Amino acid sequence: MVLASQAQHGMWITEMMHGTGTTYHMPFALWLDGPLDRGAMLKACESVLARQPVLGCAFEDRDGELHLVPAADRPPVEFTRAPDADALLREEIARPFDPGRGPLARFTLAEVTPSRHLLLFVGHHLVFDGMSKDLLVRDLAAAYSGRPLPPLPMPYGSAAAIPPEAAAYWRERWRDLTAVVIGGEARTVRTAGRGETVLLDLTDAMSGWERTGGSRFEWFLTGVHALLFGYGNAEAAVAIAMSTRSRETRDHIGLFATELPVYSAPAPDTTLAELAGELRAQLRQLNRIRDVPAARAAGGIRPRPALAPVSISFRRRAADVAFPGLSVSAEWKMSNHMVRNVLHLQAVDGDDGLRLTLHYSPDLIDREHVAAAGEHLRAVLACDPALRLADLPLPAAARNAAPGAAPPVEAPVPHADAATLDGELVEQIRHIWMEVLRIDDISPDEDLYDLGGHSLTITQISARIRKRLGVEVPFDVFLEDPTVGGVAAAVSELRA
Repeated sequence: MVLASQAQHGMWITEMMHGTGTTYHMPFALWLDGPLDRGAMLKACESVLARQPVLGCAFEDRDGELHLVPAADRPPVEFTRAPDADALLREEIARPFDPGRGPLARFTLAEVTPSRHLLLFVGHHLVFDGMSKDLLVRDLAAAYSGRPLPPLPMPYGSAAAIPPEAAAYWRERWRDLTAVVIGGEARTVRTAGRGETVLLDLTDAMSGWERTGGSRFEWFLTGVHALLFGYGNAEAAVAIAMSTRSRETRDHIGLFATELPVYSAPAPDTTLAELAGELRAQLRQLNRIRDVPAARAAGGIRPRPALAPVSISFRRRAADVAFPGLSVSAEWKMSNHMVRNVLHLQAVDGDDGLRLTLHYSPDLIDREHVAAAGEHLRAVLACDPALRLADLPLPAAARNAAPGAAPPVEAPVPHADAATLDGELVEQIRHIWMEVLRIDDISPDEDLYDLGGHSLTITQISARIRKRLGVEVPFDVFLEDPTVGGVAAAVSELRA
């Protein structure tokens, strides 16, 4: 039993509170053509599981702290025959995980034809991230080739304090921007929903990046922020996945990334190069505090599937590795058929070029606007860095969107009337909140998040209620009515 990371804790409680379906399922497939040694490939999968201990874990809340514990069963490694590979992919991606029981990873080797096989891995994001795909392929190739895979130690287990620098940064910079204007409309997402994709090849579009003095990722991020400005967003928030791997964890499969928002509010006269410089400076600051989730550092942010309406996953993939006697192709950008925000841009940059998948919810935005956004991004990325934002090559229809369109107004949360509740129960819960939040006095109708609460706060309050009052409070109570009165009402109802 080891302590989970802050990023794992935040993702876990989001899953518990929102019921995110396949949102955190991470599928990865290898197509294997040639004379496959089936036994050797299945043994290679077992070797990866023996090397990477996190793949055999589940998650357990113990007294308000989240721990990695052994899964109830070993991750399955299965062989099947599947002439209809698409049906197998749909079924395996949709098959649910139980974070509290595990296992949170599975391998399926499928014979499509005698000379063509599919190796499908599906892992929960709690134990697998984008860079883990490269490590998975590397370890599989080594094991299939007969090379030994020394076991790695469990990479988690250290309690992490919030550095004052991170707390100060996010308390000053955090902006709760939940809407984004695309196609002339302000679009807002509150929960994860069904997702579809648009695929693009942007290999020939990244012509300006070398003249900015930055990286290809920085130029890509600049293009996204510039596009959002051109669409009428006076201020934009784009969440990016930043790696938290260190020298000690660089070979470990697992969740070693933190999603952090990057903001911009440029003037029309700002050039692309100037915007790139501003974003680069912001990234340098984020890099120093990348280990700390923004919600944990700032406090007062409700757990939710997405920190920003637009997000980016940009990854430079490793060089191809060889599987003896086989021709291998990887699906680096597979969809789990759900999306957490309005638009997610998944970019994989390799020696063969830059490939982009635009993930979107058809319930929020239609395919035509997403495809247009992809082509507009291509045009922006191909621009001269000296171009002003006011002169971006966007159609008039896109430019005429109203800047800063307001998101829909949410209905107020119905707070419980403490006067109708058991006064002793309210007082017991109020004191628990005061202990956890370290506040001398809290009224029954104060909002947990206004008081600086976050995901760890929720689990600590729940653990103390469970221990002292013998009641398991569902986490969704802290979304529906996050007040002392609201929690007391839930406890009273559960006791009845």
